[in-house]
Amino acid sequence: MIFARFYFIKAIILSSSLVIIFLFSFLSLSAVEINWVEIANTDNEIQFIDSNSIKYNKSGFLSVITKNSKIDAEDKDIANLNAYLMLIDCENRLFNKLPINGKFSQVKSWIKPNDDKLTKKTIINTCAY
Repeated sequence: MIFARFYFIKAIILSSSLVIIFLFSFLSLSAVEINWVEIANTDNEIQFIDSNSIKYNKSGFLSVITKNSKIDAEDKDIANLNAYLMLIDCENRLFNKLPINGKFSQVKSWIKPNDDKLTKKTIINTCAY
C-alpha cells in the first residue's frame, strides 16, 4: 500500500512538472513576434527583414531573417518566397545566405553583391537599422 501511494505521488509530480515545462516553453516561443519590415525594393522585387531577429555575433557580423517577394509586372500581385537567414559583414558589405536555423560557423566564404541592387540596398539598410 505504501509503495502504491509512493508511485502515485511520483507520477503526479512528474506529470505536473512536464505540463509546467511545456507551458513555459510554449509561452517563450510565442513571445517572439515576427515584425516584417520592407528594407529594399526594385521594380520587380521587395526584400523584407524581421527586425526582431537582428543579432550581432562576437566578431561584429550581423544576422537577420529575411524574405524576398517577387512582384508580377502585369497584375502587381506579390508572391512571397521562402524566408532565410542572411549573414552580413557590414564593414565590407558582404553577405551569405543560410537556412533559418543556420550558424555563422557554416559560412565558408562571403559573397559580394556585385550588380544585385536589391541585395546591396538590403545590406546597407539593414546595417543602418
